Amino acid sequence: MRVARWILGIAGAVALLAVAAALIATQLIDPDHYKGQLESAVRRETGRPFVLEGHLRLTWFPWLGVRTGPARIGAPVGTGGPDLLGWRSAEVRVRLLPLLLHRHIELARVRIVGAAIHLRRGPRGEGNWEDLVARLEPGSGAGATPAAGKAAVSYWSAAWAGLDLEQSSLDYIDERSRQHFGLQDWNLSVGPWRPGEPLSLRTSFVLHAGTPGSSASADGGLRLPAAGVRVSLDAPQLRISTGPLAVAAPRWSLRIADAKLEGALEAGSDGAGRLAASGSVQAAVPSLRELARTLGIAMPRTADPAALGALSLSGSWSCRDGGLEVRPLAARLDSTAITGWVTWSRPPSPIAAAGASPPGPAWKFALRADQVDIGRYVTQSKTRQPLELPVRALQALSAQGTLELEHARLGDTTLNDVRLEVQ
Repeated sequence: MRVARWILGIAGAVALLAVAAALIATQLIDPDHYKGQLESAVRRETGRPFVLEGHLRLTWFPWLGVRTGPARIGAPVGTGGPDLLGWRSAEVRVRLLPLLLHRHIELARVRIVGAAIHLRRGPRGEGNWEDLVARLEPGSGAGATPAAGKAAVSYWSAAWAGLDLEQSSLDYIDERSRQHFGLQDWNLSVGPWRPGEPLSLRTSFVLHAGTPGSSASADGGLRLPAAGVRVSLDAPQLRISTGPLAVAAPRWSLRIADAKLEGALEAGSDGAGRLAASGSVQAAVPSLRELARTLGIAMPRTADPAALGALSLSGSWSCRDGGLEVRPLAARLDSTAITGWVTWSRPPSPIAAAGASPPGPAWKFALRADQVDIGRYVTQSKTRQPLELPVRALQALSAQGTLELEHARLGDTTLNDVRLEVQ
């Protein structure tokens, strides 16, 4: 018992000395003295300009951590573009004793405030982030070998308490396709992660596309109102694995303005690197017309102003080889119930299509509606004209399918068992 007391006393004294040393080091060591060395190390590893504009703050026990003020990582040398990444403050901490005694990396939640990310894809398709990703890939450093990297992975273990990204923004411009997308008021929360266990993901932002004054939407691409569209995504049990890539979300929910979508998702790649995905989806839209207005999509003025209102939808979907299939599909628009299936295939490229037989229709469908009042959806015009089907618009869709109507009404005329074929 006396020996045990001595051992416990010595251990306690050592622990107190360690805590005292950490406190003294925190007070006496000025971390700003090492800013130049840290900036040089990051520049050497990334090949990018790196500047720490704010002060550094260190913690030693029980967490070994660093907190930075404003900082930025520049664009590729010689490009003259905006900084790739900047932030107002960032904090990273790792628990000290597991790191020293067990070579176990236990990261606290990483917190980044005011991040500003600028992604650019040039006219030749080059991205301003690609060289940085290539340099940071495991085994890409000088002298690294696959065997050494594999040994390091097996020798160390890791756990991560998650990520908080607050009050941030992302801007993406593709000079080839002239697309411009931006995220403002972006908040991201990633839950704790351990190997083999699911993690949670929650994010919200205001989406901008083709902002006024930008040429990004000059080709008629997506163009949202200047105020943008509020979007939020929640995936509470997300699983991600590599080799081959696989993603599974047994439950997810997405909100776009007032529209709500939820469902499940499984995606992955086969041995040839081809991506495939499948899942289910349910959607509830209070007003299709109002959602279109929010997204900047022009809707026709129908005879009934309340037409194109509430929409609900459910179905199973799959995506393979660039094509999409929804089968079965059940939907209700206004007072009309619709069932059936829809598929879409990507049109072949002009090079691949040269000399080949004409491509098949991009859209294929077989839909059945229980009843519909066609008069509600007739487009208003100043002069009374006979009803004409939009043949040219249907031909431009490159579609083939059938639409069956159990009951259709137009004015005082009622039709039963109507079948329309689109070729």
